[in-house]
Amino acid sequence: MIKLIHGKFELTPAINIGKIDLIVCDPPDNIGLKYEGFKDRQKPLEYEMNLRLWLGMMADLTKGPIFFTFNEKWTRAVENAIEAVGIPLIQRLQWYYTFGQDQTKCGKYALCYRPIYWLNSKYVQPSKVKIPSARQIKYNDKRAAKGGKMPPNVWEFPRICGSFHERRKHCPTQLPEALVERIVKGHCHPKGRVLDPFVGSGTTAIVCQRLGLDCVGIDVSEPCIKKTAEILGVSFE
Repeated sequence: MIKLIHGKFELTPAINIGKIDLIVCDPPDNIGLKYEGFKDRQKPLEYEMNLRLWLGMMADLTKGPIFFTFNEKWTRAVENAIEAVGIPLIQRLQWYYTFGQDQTKCGKYALCYRPIYWLNSKYVQPSKVKIPSARQIKYNDKRAAKGGKMPPNVWEFPRICGSFHERRKHCPTQLPEALVERIVKGHCHPKGRVLDPFVGSGTTAIVCQRLGLDCVGIDVSEPCIKKTAEILGVSFE
């Protein structure tokens, strides 16, 4: 079952969310992106306080894994929040993406990665996420482990551009379904329940629906949650 809630994550009662086995969290970047019904611009101190609040709430909601992705600009603030909350940091991952945006006007190198921090619980199902090794597909080495190997900690998936069939234009940011599917398949218990507290374009809910898993999605933007509900064929609260 897919449950969609319109409102702020921090104001949503835990009883409305229920039991959660995995959290996939991609909060607003606080860089001034244009959302319908939501302003992506807070003072740095306010945003850092919210990072701590959100992480603390997520740690209270589940004993399972939390995958938290964010704009690399806030790396220090996120790590400070993780330490302040006392939530275990299992592993730092990076999503490396092609089609990164040019930064010539800013005088900077093109953006091409986004941190993803695996937090809270070590639970993983290796068989669900393993990929073929070079020993298998390139060298035909008989010593290669059967079933492949765990992916490296740098994940390569293309950024979802405007011309992509997968692109849903009701939200300015969107994670690739393949990336979210790896997280959900690898870290959610069979018949488990997933939470996305900033569901935005609906990727996590769409992946969960396809995999037959329950999902709770929350978003402060009514136009975003309404469009996601239409895509999934469900209602929202």
